[in-house]
Amino acid sequence: MGLFALLRNANTYRSISMRKKVFHSLLVTVMGGVAAFGCFGMAACKDDKPEEEAHKHTYSSDWKSDATNHWHEATCEHSDLKDGLAAHEFDNDRDPDCNVCGYKREIAPETLSGKIYLVGDSTVCSFTDNYYMPRYGYGTQLYNYINCSEDQIVNLALSGRSSLSFLTEANYTTLQNSITEGDYLIIGFGHNDQKNEAARFTDPAPDHNTATSAKGPSFQYTLYENYVKLAVEKKATPVLCTPIVKYSADTAKYDAANGHITADGDYAGAIKTLGAATNTTVIDLTSITKADYISLGAEALNYHAHTSYNEAEGVKTPTGEDTTHLNYFGAKTVAYELANALKATDCSLKNYVKADIAKPDKATELPNAIKADFVKAAYTQFDPTAHEEQYIGSVAGQSWYKTVMGDVGGKDKIEKFSVTNADGKFTVSNGANNGKFAGASYGFAGAFIQIDANKNFTASATVKIVTKTTSANNQTGFGMMIRDDIYINTSDATIKSDCLMAGAVIDKGAIFSYTAGKMANPKNPVTVAEGSTYTVSISKTDNSFTVTFVDGENTYTQPYPDFDVYSVDNDYMYLCLFANRGITVEFSDVQFAITGDSQGA
Repeated sequence: MGLFALLRNANTYRSISMRKKVFHSLLVTVMGGVAAFGCFGMAACKDDKPEEEAHKHTYSSDWKSDATNHWHEATCEHSDLKDGLAAHEFDNDRDPDCNVCGYKREIAPETLSGKIYLVGDSTVCSFTDNYYMPRYGYGTQLYNYINCSEDQIVNLALSGRSSLSFLTEANYTTLQNSITEGDYLIIGFGHNDQKNEAARFTDPAPDHNTATSAKGPSFQYTLYENYVKLAVEKKATPVLCTPIVKYSADTAKYDAANGHITADGDYAGAIKTLGAATNTTVIDLTSITKADYISLGAEALNYHAHTSYNEAEGVKTPTGEDTTHLNYFGAKTVAYELANALKATDCSLKNYVKADIAKPDKATELPNAIKADFVKAAYTQFDPTAHEEQYIGSVAGQSWYKTVMGDVGGKDKIEKFSVTNADGKFTVSNGANNGKFAGASYGFAGAFIQIDANKNFTASATVKIVTKTTSANNQTGFGMMIRDDIYINTSDATIKSDCLMAGAVIDKGAIFSYTAGKMANPKNPVTVAEGSTYTVSISKTDNSFTVTFVDGENTYTQPYPDFDVYSVDNDYMYLCLFANRGITVEFSDVQFAITGDSQGA
């Protein structure tokens, strides 16, 4: 039956089955005609060939694609033919990869409608520093990589806090009252959870269902119950971040303390375990920064804060590096790494990561880490006649003065300290969390005397811990100090002069020093509790010092031959009775005597 006859007669068939048969015949006839025409009319088939030798098209096994479709391109001379032409297949509106051909489409980032809250420690929070290269937490730079306004990122992180101690802060209450449906919570603890202090320590070993261990509160439980669970209950999305590594020239330390693996366990590992157990996204900043730091070597110090600089021939070289805290360049880099890692997760926050983000460039961003208006502390020799307001009395035949100096957290914190004299007993107090004895800076309050650099002497005192707050930590110190210079009520972390301490740092030990701006950690164990008493003494013979600390039956003595306390102030030394950060200390039975002229000062 011909084509037109079929068409004419099709309507005469009333049954569905007969209609299907007619149209099947019609389809076969049409397709056969098309095929015959195609073979007859195309150049590839121009040669007259027997039907059994008709041209057979061939196609590449590789996919070709455009923005809409994919296909297999012909490999014979009919290059315009496309086999398997079909539209791309995606899992959802945000899926960038075609399930069939792998075509990648551009997905414009969504604009964040809610907020991103951050909690954590000093590697996350903001700072106000008088550093040459000030400290920046990575939370301050995250807005560069998220499609949102800067005020949509709420950085509640606080320096010195652990996942446990943060719960007592007003910022935690703010989090509880503010986070809501559609928001995100980035959780960045771990550095201070390792501190062997009741207020901050958490144990990384127990799982998130175990509240405490024999050692103390569970790290995973604290994170889950107070942060992850809070976010979920508020219909927000939690994101856990492992802590960034601390810089070390010894790369092996990245697999130990600098990588947050202590005798108590693996803190980064605990976070990853918690994430897997609770189906919570984890960004492994520990592994990311470890790999980066190993690759960079000493260049990784460019990521870190520096308190001051040395200058030679007009070239400023950063000094007083802080191996824990980031500078602007480092913070921006870690924020980039966080955002970039989000893209490989199932977390919906990835939908707001800006397109085509790039790792910050050193040449461009490192200069931005320098504080443009930074001014080094200028030393002016102490003149008692110019500071009569600092005079607090005569004890042991010497005129004593008071001061607050160094890394105390800002000018407004000076008034948080107190130095008094009552009947020859000096009381030095800071009930708040101000001042520190850290690896690359120190800040304290104290009573001091000025001593001729050309004299030998002996000095001693009895020290009593009057009060010790729960916030006192391993940057809290007290005792007797001999130092090169003195500054009157000056908050400046760049004060780096050498000094010797017949004193203790809580949870670290007794007798320590600073040389070239770096702390020599105390190694003599000391128990510090309210009511505890100690005897401290320092003696000088020529250029050599002997430092002694007595804790009950334990006497620790350390000689320091040829110790330099003359490079800043060539004329005088300064003996200081000091304390800082969450304690009140009383100094009694203060003794001082000049023992002769020095032969080497």
